Amino acid sequence: MTVSDRVNDLVFHPKVSNSLRVLATTTGRDKLYRAIQYFSRFYAYILIRNGFNTHGHRWAALKSALAMGRKLLRLFKPFEHLQLAMNSAHVSNGHSFEKWTAVARQLSYAGYLTFDGIVWANGIRFLTLDPVHTVRANLIAQRFWLAGIIFSLANGIVRVNRHASSLKELRRANTKEKADVPEDVAYELQALSRDHSAIRYQLVMDVFDFWLPASNLGYVHVNEGLCGIFGFISSVMALRLQWAAAAGKKV
Repeated sequence: MTVSDRVNDLVFHPKVSNSLRVLATTTGRDKLYRAIQYFSRFYAYILIRNGFNTHGHRWAALKSALAMGRKLLRLFKPFEHLQLAMNSAHVSNGHSFEKWTAVARQLSYAGYLTFDGIVWANGIRFLTLDPVHTVRANLIAQRFWLAGIIFSLANGIVRVNRHASSLKELRRANTKEKADVPEDVAYELQALSRDHSAIRYQLVMDVFDFWLPASNLGYVHVNEGLCGIFGFISSVMALRLQWAAAAGKKV
C-alpha cells in the first residue's frame, strides 16, 4: 500500500466522515465545546489545587472562552424551545402530567437561554448593564436552567415508570407464546424498549446536569472539580447521541 493510499484511507475513514457530519451541525459543535469546557473546569481546579497556578489559569481561561463562545451558538435557541413547548402542548395522549412537565421544561429552557443571551450581550459590551443587573440576569438564567432540569427529571421518572409497566404487561401477556409472538406485538415491544432506554439515558444526563445550576445558585456545595466532571460526563453522553444520529444509529 502506497503512502497516498494510506492518506486516502485516513482522510475518508468512516469515523472521520462521521466526525465531520457531527461537527457540521451547531448542536454537534456545541456539545464538543461543552465537553472541552467542563474538562477544562475540572483540570484547572486540579492544577490550581496542586499549586500549578500558571497552567491552571490557562485552562480556566479556555473554560471561560468556550463558555462565552457557546452563548453565541445558542443565541436563537429560545425560539426552538418555544416551538417545542407549543408542540408538546398540542399533544393529546391522555398523560396530562407528562404533557405539562414537557411544556414547562421547554419554557424553562427558553427562559434560561434568553437571559443567558442577555449575559452574553453584556459580556461583549453590546449591552451595558450595571453589576447588580448583570448578576440578577445570570441568577435568573440559572434558576430557569435548574427549573428545566427538574421538570425534565419529573417527566422522565413518570415516563420511565409508565414504559416499564407497559413492557412488563406485554411480556407477561406473551410469556406463554414466545414462539408465536404476533409481529405487531414484537414491534411494540421493540419500540417501547427503545423509548425506555432513551428516557433512562436522558435521566442520567439530567442527574449529572442538575448539580451545575444548583451549585451556581448556592443550593448545594459542590466544588469546581466535581462540577467539571459532572458537566464533562453529561456532555460526552450528549455528544454520543449526536454521533449516533449522524451515523444513523440509535443509542
